[in-house]
Amino acid sequence: MYFSAFVNGVLSQRRNRDIRKFRLSSSYTGEASFHARSFNYWSLTAIGPQLQDLNLSLYAPYAKKRFVWYPSPSVLRGIFSCTSLISLTLDGLIDINKISSVHLPALRTMRLSIHTADPLDKIFSGCPVLEDLYLQFNQINAPKIIFPNSLKRLEVHNCKSPTSREVEVEIDAPALEYLTFFLYIGLNQLTVNNLHNVKVADLDLREDAHDYIHMLLNALNRVKKLHLCSSIIKCILVAPAFDFPEFSCLLHLELGFFNPTLIINLLYKCPMLQVFKICNYGQIWIEPTGYSSSWTPPTCVPDCLASQLTKIEFKGYEGSKDELGFIAYILKSGIVLQTVTVDLDWLKNKKDKSKKKYNITKELCAIPRGSNMCRIEIEDSDIFPSG
Repeated sequence: MYFSAFVNGVLSQRRNRDIRKFRLSSSYTGEASFHARSFNYWSLTAIGPQLQDLNLSLYAPYAKKRFVWYPSPSVLRGIFSCTSLISLTLDGLIDINKISSVHLPALRTMRLSIHTADPLDKIFSGCPVLEDLYLQFNQINAPKIIFPNSLKRLEVHNCKSPTSREVEVEIDAPALEYLTFFLYIGLNQLTVNNLHNVKVADLDLREDAHDYIHMLLNALNRVKKLHLCSSIIKCILVAPAFDFPEFSCLLHLELGFFNPTLIINLLYKCPMLQVFKICNYGQIWIEPTGYSSSWTPPTCVPDCLASQLTKIEFKGYEGSKDELGFIAYILKSGIVLQTVTVDLDWLKNKKDKSKKKYNITKELCAIPRGSNMCRIEIEDSDIFPSG
Protein backbone atom coordinates (compact mmCIF):
# COMPACT_ATOMS: atom_id res chain seq x y z
CA MET A 1 0.00 0.00 0.00
CA TYR A 2 2.91 2.37 0.66
CA PHE A 3 4.15 1.85 -2.88
CA SER A 4 0.66 2.49 -4.25
CA ALA A 5 0.44 5.71 -2.28
CA PHE A 6 3.83 6.76 -3.65
CA VAL A 7 2.74 6.07 -7.24
CA ASN A 8 -0.53 7.95 -6.66
CA GLY A 9 1.45 10.91 -5.39
CA VAL A 10 3.80 10.96 -8.36
CA LEU A 11 0.99 10.68 -10.91
CA SER A 12 -1.07 13.37 -9.18
CA GLN A 13 1.75 15.88 -9.77
CA ARG A 14 1.55 15.48 -13.53
CA ARG A 15 -0.19 18.32 -15.29
CA ASN A 16 0.27 17.18 -18.89
CA ARG A 17 -1.39 14.19 -20.48
CA ASP A 18 1.66 13.44 -22.62
CA ILE A 19 2.47 9.86 -21.60
CA ARG A 20 3.49 7.88 -24.70
CA LYS A 21 4.27 4.53 -23.12
CA PHE A 22 2.73 3.07 -19.95
CA ARG A 23 3.36 -0.36 -18.45
CA LEU A 24 1.66 -1.70 -15.31
CA SER A 25 2.73 -5.16 -14.15
CA SER A 26 1.44 -6.33 -10.78
CA SER A 27 1.02 -9.46 -8.69
CA TYR A 28 -2.07 -9.20 -6.53
CA THR A 29 -1.37 -10.00 -2.88
CA GLY A 30 -3.77 -7.88 -0.86
CA GLU A 31 -7.19 -6.29 -0.60
CA ALA A 32 -9.23 -6.43 -3.81
CA SER A 33 -11.04 -3.09 -3.75
CA PHE A 34 -7.81 -1.21 -3.02
CA HIS A 35 -6.07 -2.81 -5.99
CA ALA A 36 -9.03 -2.17 -8.28
CA ARG A 37 -9.11 1.53 -7.34
CA SER A 38 -5.37 1.86 -7.87
CA PHE A 39 -5.41 0.11 -11.26
CA ASN A 40 -8.32 2.25 -12.44
CA TYR A 41 -6.65 5.49 -11.31
CA TRP A 42 -3.26 4.65 -12.80
CA SER A 43 -4.77 3.56 -16.11
CA LEU A 44 -6.90 6.71 -16.42
CA THR A 45 -3.85 8.83 -15.70
CA ALA A 46 -1.94 7.19 -18.55
CA ILE A 47 -4.69 7.32 -21.16
CA GLY A 48 -4.44 10.45 -23.25
CA PRO A 49 -3.98 11.83 -26.77
CA GLN A 50 -0.26 10.96 -26.88
CA LEU A 51 -0.45 7.36 -25.62
CA GLN A 52 0.99 4.88 -28.15
CA ASP A 53 1.95 1.82 -26.10
CA LEU A 54 -0.19 0.47 -23.22
CA ASN A 55 0.72 -2.72 -21.32
CA LEU A 56 -1.43 -3.87 -18.38
CA SER A 57 -0.48 -7.21 -16.76
CA LEU A 58 -2.03 -8.58 -13.58
CA TYR A 59 -1.47 -11.91 -11.86
CA ALA A 60 -2.23 -13.39 -8.45
CA PRO A 61 0.09 -16.37 -7.98
CA TYR A 62 -0.09 -16.38 -4.17
CA ALA A 63 -3.58 -15.03 -3.51
CA LYS A 64 -5.82 -17.05 -1.21
CA LYS A 65 -8.92 -15.77 -2.99
CA ARG A 66 -9.42 -15.51 -6.73
CA PHE A 67 -9.05 -11.93 -7.91
CA VAL A 68 -10.09 -10.46 -11.25
CA TRP A 69 -9.82 -6.80 -12.11
CA TYR A 70 -12.99 -5.44 -13.71
CA PRO A 71 -11.87 -2.11 -15.20
CA SER A 72 -14.29 0.74 -14.61
CA PRO A 73 -16.45 1.85 -17.56
CA SER A 74 -14.32 4.98 -17.96
CA VAL A 75 -11.14 2.90 -18.14
CA LEU A 76 -12.62 0.51 -20.72
CA ARG A 77 -13.92 3.42 -22.74
CA GLY A 78 -10.58 5.20 -22.54
CA ILE A 79 -8.52 2.18 -23.59
CA PHE A 80 -10.73 1.08 -26.46
CA SER A 81 -11.24 4.56 -27.91
CA CYS A 82 -7.63 5.75 -27.71
CA THR A 83 -7.03 6.85 -31.29
CA SER A 84 -3.25 7.27 -30.83
CA LEU A 85 -2.69 3.74 -29.51
CA ILE A 86 -0.34 1.61 -31.64
CA SER A 87 0.38 -1.30 -29.27
CA LEU A 88 -1.95 -2.77 -26.62
CA THR A 89 -1.28 -5.59 -24.13
CA LEU A 90 -3.90 -6.86 -21.69
CA ASP A 91 -2.49 -9.82 -19.85
CA GLY A 92 -3.80 -11.92 -16.98
CA LEU A 93 -6.65 -11.38 -14.55
CA ILE A 94 -8.40 -8.60 -16.47
CA ASP A 95 -12.05 -8.85 -17.48
CA ILE A 96 -12.97 -6.83 -20.58
CA ASN A 97 -16.33 -8.44 -21.39
CA LYS A 98 -18.26 -5.22 -20.73
CA ILE A 99 -16.68 -3.09 -23.43
CA SER A 100 -19.40 -1.22 -25.33
CA SER A 101 -17.53 -0.18 -28.45
CA VAL A 102 -14.03 -0.16 -29.95
CA HIS A 103 -12.33 2.53 -32.03
CA LEU A 104 -8.58 1.94 -32.35
CA PRO A 105 -7.74 3.25 -35.82
CA ALA A 106 -3.95 3.24 -35.32
CA LEU A 107 -3.55 -0.06 -33.45
CA ARG A 108 -1.10 -2.42 -35.14
CA THR A 109 -0.04 -4.77 -32.34
CA MET A 110 -2.34 -6.39 -29.77
CA ARG A 111 -1.65 -9.00 -27.12
CA LEU A 112 -4.69 -10.36 -25.29
CA SER A 113 -4.23 -13.00 -22.63
CA ILE A 114 -7.68 -13.25 -21.05
CA HIS A 115 -9.98 -15.77 -19.42
CA THR A 116 -13.01 -15.36 -21.69
CA ALA A 117 -12.79 -14.39 -25.35
CA ASP A 118 -16.39 -13.29 -25.86
CA PRO A 119 -15.91 -9.64 -26.98
CA LEU A 120 -13.52 -10.46 -29.82
CA ASP A 121 -15.97 -9.48 -32.57
CA LYS A 122 -16.26 -5.95 -31.15
CA ILE A 123 -12.51 -5.66 -30.68
CA PHE A 124 -11.53 -6.87 -34.14
CA SER A 125 -14.13 -4.74 -35.89
CA GLY A 126 -12.64 -1.62 -34.29
CA CYS A 127 -9.03 -2.34 -35.32
CA PRO A 128 -8.87 -1.77 -39.10
CA VAL A 129 -5.05 -1.82 -39.43
CA LEU A 130 -4.19 -4.55 -36.91
CA GLU A 131 -1.15 -6.50 -38.11
CA ASP A 132 0.20 -8.46 -35.15
CA LEU A 133 -2.20 -10.37 -32.86
CA TYR A 134 -1.43 -12.64 -29.92
CA LEU A 135 -4.55 -14.20 -28.38
CA GLN A 136 -4.67 -16.53 -25.39
CA PHE A 137 -7.92 -17.52 -23.70
CA ASN A 138 -9.44 -20.27 -21.56
CA GLN A 139 -13.03 -20.35 -22.74
CA ILE A 140 -15.42 -18.77 -25.21
CA ASN A 141 -19.19 -18.45 -25.33
CA ALA A 142 -19.41 -16.54 -28.60
CA PRO A 143 -20.54 -18.67 -31.58
CA LYS A 144 -17.91 -17.39 -34.04
CA ILE A 145 -14.41 -15.92 -34.26
CA ILE A 146 -13.54 -13.97 -37.42
CA PHE A 147 -9.92 -12.85 -37.43
CA PRO A 148 -9.03 -9.52 -39.11
CA ASN A 149 -7.91 -9.80 -42.73
CA SER A 150 -5.22 -7.14 -42.16
CA LEU A 151 -3.08 -9.49 -40.05
CA LYS A 152 0.55 -10.25 -40.85
CA ARG A 153 1.20 -12.30 -37.70
CA LEU A 154 -1.35 -14.38 -35.77
CA GLU A 155 -0.70 -16.41 -32.63
CA VAL A 156 -3.64 -18.19 -30.97
CA HIS A 157 -3.50 -20.31 -27.82
CA ASN A 158 -6.27 -21.71 -25.70
CA CYS A 159 -6.11 -24.14 -22.82
CA LYS A 160 -6.96 -27.82 -23.21
CA SER A 161 -10.14 -27.58 -21.15
CA PRO A 162 -13.37 -29.40 -22.06
CA THR A 163 -16.19 -27.24 -23.36
CA SER A 164 -19.58 -28.13 -24.77
CA ARG A 165 -19.76 -25.20 -27.19
CA GLU A 166 -18.53 -25.63 -30.73
CA VAL A 167 -17.26 -22.48 -32.40
CA GLU A 168 -16.91 -21.32 -36.00
CA VAL A 169 -13.47 -19.94 -36.82
CA GLU A 170 -12.65 -17.96 -39.95
CA ILE A 171 -9.22 -16.84 -41.16
CA ASP A 172 -8.99 -14.89 -44.40
CA ALA A 173 -5.70 -13.00 -44.30
CA PRO A 174 -3.83 -12.51 -47.59
CA ALA A 175 -1.00 -10.58 -45.87
CA LEU A 176 -0.45 -13.19 -43.13
CA GLU A 177 3.16 -14.42 -42.91
CA TYR A 178 3.40 -16.04 -39.46
CA LEU A 179 0.76 -18.35 -37.98
CA THR A 180 0.77 -20.08 -34.60
CA PHE A 181 -2.52 -21.91 -34.12
CA PHE A 182 -2.95 -23.94 -30.92
CA LEU A 183 -6.72 -24.31 -30.73
CA TYR A 184 -8.31 -26.92 -28.49
CA ILE A 185 -11.94 -25.82 -28.56
CA GLY A 186 -14.56 -27.78 -30.44
CA LEU A 187 -14.87 -26.60 -34.02
CA ASN A 188 -18.27 -26.33 -35.64
CA GLN A 189 -16.63 -24.95 -38.76
CA LEU A 190 -13.12 -23.88 -39.77
CA THR A 191 -12.81 -21.65 -42.83
CA VAL A 192 -9.37 -20.69 -44.13
CA ASN A 193 -8.71 -18.63 -47.23
CA ASN A 194 -5.85 -16.63 -48.73
CA LEU A 195 -3.04 -18.08 -46.61
CA HIS A 196 -0.68 -18.37 -49.56
CA ASN A 197 1.81 -15.85 -48.11
CA VAL A 198 2.32 -17.66 -44.79
CA LYS A 199 6.03 -18.42 -44.36
CA VAL A 200 6.04 -19.98 -40.88
CA ALA A 201 3.28 -22.13 -39.34
CA ASP A 202 3.13 -23.81 -35.92
CA LEU A 203 -0.01 -25.94 -35.57
CA ASP A 204 -1.96 -28.01 -33.07
CA LEU A 205 -5.69 -28.75 -32.91
CA ARG A 206 -7.95 -30.79 -30.71
CA GLU A 207 -7.67 -34.52 -31.39
CA ASP A 208 -11.19 -34.77 -32.88
CA ALA A 209 -10.59 -32.01 -35.44
CA HIS A 210 -9.37 -34.35 -38.20
CA ASP A 211 -12.00 -33.04 -40.64
CA TYR A 212 -10.23 -29.68 -40.76
CA ILE A 213 -6.56 -30.67 -40.69
CA HIS A 214 -6.30 -31.58 -44.35
CA MET A 215 -7.99 -28.32 -45.34
CA LEU A 216 -5.66 -26.30 -43.12
CA LEU A 217 -2.53 -27.99 -44.44
CA ASN A 218 -3.70 -27.51 -48.02
CA ALA A 219 -4.18 -23.81 -47.37
CA LEU A 220 -0.60 -23.64 -46.05
CA ASN A 221 1.05 -25.62 -48.85
CA ARG A 222 3.46 -22.78 -49.70
CA VAL A 223 4.83 -22.48 -46.16
CA LYS A 224 8.62 -22.48 -45.70
CA LYS A 225 8.79 -23.58 -42.07
CA LEU A 226 6.24 -25.95 -40.50
CA HIS A 227 5.83 -27.40 -37.00
CA LEU A 228 3.14 -30.02 -36.36
CA CYS A 229 2.53 -30.75 -32.67
CA SER A 230 1.33 -33.92 -30.95
CA SER A 231 -2.48 -33.55 -31.02
CA ILE A 232 -2.62 -32.74 -34.70
CA ILE A 233 -0.38 -35.73 -35.38
CA LYS A 234 -2.70 -38.04 -33.43
CA CYS A 235 -5.53 -36.89 -35.70
CA ILE A 236 -3.49 -37.74 -38.77
CA LEU A 237 -2.46 -41.14 -37.42
CA VAL A 238 -6.02 -42.31 -36.85
CA ALA A 239 -7.46 -40.76 -40.02
CA PRO A 240 -8.00 -43.33 -42.78
CA ALA A 241 -5.75 -42.84 -45.83
CA PHE A 242 -4.58 -39.34 -44.94
CA ASP A 243 -2.91 -37.73 -47.96
CA PHE A 244 -0.51 -34.86 -47.31
CA PRO A 245 -0.53 -31.96 -49.76
CA GLU A 246 2.58 -31.08 -51.74
CA PHE A 247 4.75 -28.65 -49.75
CA SER A 248 6.76 -27.37 -52.69
CA CYS A 249 8.41 -24.49 -50.78
CA LEU A 250 9.00 -26.16 -47.41
CA LEU A 251 12.59 -25.83 -46.16
CA HIS A 252 12.26 -26.58 -42.43
CA LEU A 253 10.00 -29.24 -40.88
CA GLU A 254 9.52 -30.12 -37.20
CA LEU A 255 7.26 -32.94 -35.97
CA GLY A 256 6.17 -33.68 -32.40
CA PHE A 257 6.08 -37.45 -32.88
CA PHE A 258 7.87 -40.44 -34.37
CA ASN A 259 6.21 -42.80 -36.84
CA PRO A 260 8.61 -43.78 -39.63
CA THR A 261 6.07 -44.70 -42.30
CA LEU A 262 4.10 -41.52 -41.88
CA ILE A 263 7.32 -39.47 -41.81
CA ILE A 264 8.52 -40.96 -45.10
CA ASN A 265 5.11 -40.34 -46.70
CA LEU A 266 5.40 -36.70 -45.62
CA LEU A 267 8.99 -36.40 -46.89
CA TYR A 268 7.79 -37.52 -50.31
CA LYS A 269 5.69 -34.32 -50.37
CA CYS A 270 8.58 -32.01 -49.33
CA PRO A 271 10.99 -31.98 -52.32
CA MET A 272 12.93 -28.88 -51.18
CA LEU A 273 13.28 -29.75 -47.48
CA GLN A 274 16.67 -28.85 -45.98
CA VAL A 275 16.20 -29.19 -42.19
CA PHE A 276 14.13 -31.86 -40.42
CA LYS A 277 13.55 -32.19 -36.66
CA ILE A 278 11.76 -34.88 -34.66
CA CYS A 279 10.77 -34.11 -31.07
CA ASN A 280 9.46 -37.32 -29.58
CA TYR A 281 9.57 -36.58 -25.85
CA GLY A 282 7.10 -38.78 -24.01
CA GLN A 283 4.65 -39.20 -26.85
CA ILE A 284 2.17 -42.06 -26.56
CA TRP A 285 2.61 -44.60 -29.35
CA ILE A 286 -0.56 -45.00 -31.36
CA GLU A 287 -1.33 -48.04 -33.48
CA PRO A 288 -2.11 -46.00 -36.59
CA THR A 289 -4.70 -46.79 -39.23
CA GLY A 290 -2.89 -47.72 -42.42
CA TYR A 291 0.61 -47.35 -40.93
CA SER A 292 2.40 -50.49 -39.77
CA SER A 293 4.34 -50.22 -36.52
CA SER A 294 6.77 -52.87 -37.86
CA TRP A 295 8.57 -50.62 -40.28
CA THR A 296 10.03 -51.68 -43.60
CA PRO A 297 12.26 -49.11 -45.35
CA PRO A 298 10.85 -47.96 -48.70
CA THR A 299 12.60 -48.69 -51.98
CA CYS A 300 11.86 -45.23 -53.42
CA VAL A 301 13.93 -42.46 -51.81
CA PRO A 302 12.21 -39.09 -51.24
CA ASP A 303 13.60 -36.35 -53.50
CA CYS A 304 14.65 -34.18 -50.56
CA LEU A 305 16.86 -36.95 -49.18
CA ALA A 306 18.57 -37.37 -52.52
CA SER A 307 19.24 -33.70 -53.20
CA GLN A 308 18.31 -31.16 -50.50
CA LEU A 309 18.22 -32.44 -46.90
CA THR A 310 21.39 -31.39 -45.05
CA LYS A 311 20.43 -31.46 -41.36
CA ILE A 312 18.37 -33.87 -39.23
CA GLU A 313 17.79 -33.67 -35.47
CA PHE A 314 16.13 -36.42 -33.41
CA LYS A 315 15.13 -35.49 -29.85
CA GLY A 316 13.74 -38.17 -27.55
CA TYR A 317 15.66 -41.00 -29.21
CA GLU A 318 15.50 -44.27 -27.22
CA GLY A 319 17.17 -46.73 -29.54
CA SER A 320 14.15 -48.82 -30.55
CA LYS A 321 14.31 -51.08 -33.58
CA ASP A 322 12.15 -48.72 -35.65
CA GLU A 323 14.18 -45.68 -34.60
CA LEU A 324 17.47 -47.35 -35.47
CA GLY A 325 16.10 -48.59 -38.79
CA PHE A 326 14.84 -45.13 -39.64
CA ILE A 327 18.17 -43.45 -38.84
CA ALA A 328 20.02 -46.12 -40.84
CA TYR A 329 17.77 -45.49 -43.84
CA ILE A 330 18.24 -41.73 -43.58
CA LEU A 331 22.03 -42.00 -43.29
CA LYS A 332 22.24 -44.38 -46.24
CA SER A 333 19.87 -42.42 -48.49
CA GLY A 334 20.85 -38.87 -47.51
CA ILE A 335 23.36 -38.11 -50.24
CA VAL A 336 23.89 -34.46 -49.23
CA LEU A 337 23.46 -34.85 -45.48
CA GLN A 338 25.91 -32.84 -43.40
CA THR A 339 24.70 -33.32 -39.80
CA VAL A 340 22.55 -35.87 -38.00
CA THR A 341 22.06 -34.93 -34.34
CA VAL A 342 20.63 -37.48 -31.90
CA ASP A 343 19.57 -36.34 -28.43
CA LEU A 344 19.79 -39.04 -25.73
CA ASP A 345 18.55 -36.94 -22.80
CA TRP A 346 15.26 -38.83 -22.72
CA LEU A 347 17.20 -41.85 -21.42
CA LYS A 348 18.53 -40.07 -18.33
CA ASN A 349 15.87 -41.59 -16.06
CA LYS A 350 16.05 -45.07 -17.55
CA LYS A 351 17.56 -48.06 -15.81
CA ASP A 352 21.13 -48.83 -16.94
CA LYS A 353 21.17 -45.53 -18.79
CA SER A 354 24.95 -45.40 -19.20
CA LYS A 355 25.09 -48.81 -20.84
CA LYS A 356 22.14 -47.97 -23.11
CA LYS A 357 23.69 -44.70 -24.16
CA TYR A 358 27.00 -46.38 -24.92
CA ASN A 359 25.34 -49.08 -27.02
CA ILE A 360 23.19 -46.55 -28.90
CA THR A 361 26.19 -44.37 -29.67
CA LYS A 362 28.17 -47.38 -30.90
CA GLU A 363 25.28 -48.51 -33.13
CA LEU A 364 24.75 -45.08 -34.65
CA CYS A 365 28.42 -44.48 -35.40
CA ALA A 366 28.69 -47.86 -37.14
CA ILE A 367 25.91 -47.12 -39.68
CA PRO A 368 27.15 -46.64 -43.29
CA ARG A 369 26.53 -43.18 -44.71
CA GLY A 370 25.61 -42.11 -48.20
CA SER A 371 27.27 -38.72 -47.76
CA ASN A 372 30.99 -38.48 -47.06
CA MET A 373 30.34 -35.04 -45.53
CA CYS A 374 27.88 -36.36 -42.93
CA ARG A 375 28.80 -36.37 -39.26
CA ILE A 376 26.79 -37.80 -36.37
CA GLU A 377 26.48 -35.66 -33.25
CA ILE A 378 25.33 -37.20 -29.97
CA GLU A 379 23.77 -34.78 -27.48
CA ASP A 380 23.77 -35.95 -23.87
CA SER A 381 23.64 -33.59 -20.87
CA ASP A 382 25.18 -36.28 -18.62
CA ILE A 383 28.31 -36.20 -20.75
CA PHE A 384 28.14 -32.57 -21.90
CA PRO A 385 26.32 -30.68 -19.11
CA SER A 386 25.14 -27.16 -19.89
CA GLY A 387 27.05 -24.33 -18.30
